[in-house]
Amino acid sequence: MKRAACKRTRCLRAIVRGGGLVAFAMLALHANQSWAQPLTPRAYRLADAAYKAIAIGDLPRAEDYATKALRAQPSNLQLGLLLLDVYLREGKIDEANKQADGLLTQHPDDGNVLAQHGFLQQRQQRYEEAAVDFSAAIARGQWDETQQRNLRLAWADSALMAHEPDQAAQALAPIESEPDVSIQLRVAQLRLRNGDRKGALAAAQIAQANAVTEDDKKSAAELIGYAQQSEPDPRNEEAQKTLQRAYDLLRQNQDGQALAEFQKGFALGGGKAGNFADAGYAAKRMGENHEAVKLFEASLDADDHEHAFDDQRRFGYRREVQQLERTWGFVVSLPYQVSAFSYQGTVSVLQPGIEAYWQPPRIGYQNGRILQFFVRGYGTAYDGSGNVTGLPTLQGSVGARYKPLVDQNLVLSAERLVRLGSLSQNDWLARLGYSSEAGSDLRVTEPSWRAWQVYLEADYFLHQGRYILYSQLRYGHTWAVNAISDHLTVYPHLALVFDHDNKERNQTALSVGPGVQFRFWFRENRYSAPASWADLTVQYHIPLTSAARARGLAAQLTLWY
Repeated sequence: MKRAACKRTRCLRAIVRGGGLVAFAMLALHANQSWAQPLTPRAYRLADAAYKAIAIGDLPRAEDYATKALRAQPSNLQLGLLLLDVYLREGKIDEANKQADGLLTQHPDDGNVLAQHGFLQQRQQRYEEAAVDFSAAIARGQWDETQQRNLRLAWADSALMAHEPDQAAQALAPIESEPDVSIQLRVAQLRLRNGDRKGALAAAQIAQANAVTEDDKKSAAELIGYAQQSEPDPRNEEAQKTLQRAYDLLRQNQDGQALAEFQKGFALGGGKAGNFADAGYAAKRMGENHEAVKLFEASLDADDHEHAFDDQRRFGYRREVQQLERTWGFVVSLPYQVSAFSYQGTVSVLQPGIEAYWQPPRIGYQNGRILQFFVRGYGTAYDGSGNVTGLPTLQGSVGARYKPLVDQNLVLSAERLVRLGSLSQNDWLARLGYSSEAGSDLRVTEPSWRAWQVYLEADYFLHQGRYILYSQLRYGHTWAVNAISDHLTVYPHLALVFDHDNKERNQTALSVGPGVQFRFWFRENRYSAPASWADLTVQYHIPLTSAARARGLAAQLTLWY
């Protein structure tokens, strides 16, 4: 069975690689699209030169002309797609991602943009996102018969690779009766995925009868061989029916009943890696964290034989296990800042801190809702201005924080400041924080990726009547330093930092500047992704206001355990 499963996976990947070529066929249509906006004379000349450069294979010149054409008429969608096409031909995936994301932001309902964004996501094996893009592109674009067929094939490919058979069925439904080999190969694959061997055999035989290329003939033969394997015994048939009932219940948002059906199907001997993972998410949504962990681990075990997941998908399931198992941790930080201060000279301060937190089992993590209790201590270890340091500055606190939303990182926090040193204080502190990010976690299948973070926080000290607003935006690119370790990354970035403190002499501080972060991930096992990391972040702040704290060098060493 292992051997057949591996063949079937290779067959699907071969089909997807073939379907991915549709992207370039689609891109070639842009120059003559009837929906294209009128071009100014200069933009037209530059675009025409870009197309001619593409025709002779001079891609650097094509990029130069396409870029100038878009600058001449920035709002023109046709020119934006032309530049995207050139980036793809050159293999400049980062630039293509940026261009495609920009077009999607400007034209979120344009079918052509959605289609190209989907092909780009598919090319980078981001199959869930690609399936969403293709589905929206079909609904919102004006396509001829050939274009719509190609989009449906691409949608089906992405859905199958994302283990979303219902989406694949929806994509193929209008065309599944056509004898074309490309369609029937996918229909056969989908039917095998759903346990319909007889239907899969019929589709694969139609594909074989219409196959012309050796690759298509080989793919059809492999699918026929798999479909002709002996039918499962009645117990396995009942297991498959039970698992299908579980998916029907999932579509009705009945997670509890679906999980029960999954468990029955598994007890009957059914279940593949994707089934265990889907059951794990159902358990997670219900707050059954221990059960979810067991199911995700079973999914990884099953995939050792099926090879259905790529490395990044396996990493994602291991990350789920790590988050579900976490019940405690601590954070040590060593922030150091050097500022050029006009009337006090150079100010340099080191203020280390440590926090320990506890996340109660079960209630501490509820499908992304997080409750933690913490204690914290911090103080000034060094002050180049000669101010008091050491024990007199030691400040303690104890509190709780709660993340109430599943999909948004909004955190509410309340803590009691406890006076430990003679210069510290007793007070109540309320915090409201929000953050959003992309690319901060490891990506084990990519050598580099874009990354950004946004953090906003509002603090209020009750007895002091003091409030502080703070925000930081970072945007850059992360590289894996594989020459040293596949768990080490470097993140050069640009940072924009703002804070407002009503008790400061200069209340508002704003700065911008370059930075770099080195991060090392550790503490993992077969089932759990790295739970801890240490990083060094260095940023140079160029002031946009007169506040001293908005200028100079800032460095921070952090251990998150």
